Amino acid sequence: MKNYLTEAFFRFQQLLQVAEQLPSFPSIDDIERRLLVLVALAERDGAPLLVGDLLCRADVASQATIHGRLSRLHGKQLIKYQADTDGRKKYVLSTPKANSYFAKVGECVVKASKP
Repeated sequence: MKNYLTEAFFRFQQLLQVAEQLPSFPSIDDIERRLLVLVALAERDGAPLLVGDLLCRADVASQATIHGRLSRLHGKQLIKYQADTDGRKKYVLSTPKANSYFAKVGECVVKASKP
């Protein structure tokens, strides 16, 4: 007998692979995905991350790699930078395009959960 949760996970992976092939779906790698999720979760929780906060995330990648991936996410219009009131700090925020990305992934989760 197949485990329902295992099958749901595999259905999700298949749906996500199909969605990633669509031209409207942004092409991002695993590091970019992790950074984007970190940014969106922090923003959702009301505590947006500073660029420096992300650069210190050794569990994601090296500082140079993170810097490069943030630049790529910014170029893909998935994140934006917002300067603090005194201009010395930069917050990293998700964009409407990133929210659309998460909505598409969410649709895959919902579809995968249905038997």
